[in-house]
Amino acid sequence: MLRLASFVLLSGLSFLSLAKACETKRELFIENSAAKVWKTTICPQQILPFHTHEYARVVIPEESGVLKVVYASGKEYTFKLKQKTPIFLSQAQGKDSHQDINVGSNVLHVIVVELRNQPDAK
Repeated sequence: MLRLASFVLLSGLSFLSLAKACETKRELFIENSAAKVWKTTICPQQILPFHTHEYARVVIPEESGVLKVVYASGKEYTFKLKQKTPIFLSQAQGKDSHQDINVGSNVLHVIVVELRNQPDAK
């Protein structure tokens, strides 16, 4: 009986640790007048809330995956992210309210470098 109780307890703890293994979040690294740099973790099938961006950005995915961007207007774009290959996103691409969706089955981690006060980064 003790072994069964131990197994059930350990199984439950393993399940809880798996359930908490992925958390969609943002981790800020740098923020000043020239740039803002953060890492976003997007769990599989997770949707980020509607948001906008004031500046152009460079996005560097830590792993390959697929990110769908859905605008409030109904427009949709799908980005096929290639591991460690930067993507430039213009200021215009971020101005309209949109959601980002990890449509894949793996966690996505992306480093975002926001280019502030850069006249050529539009």
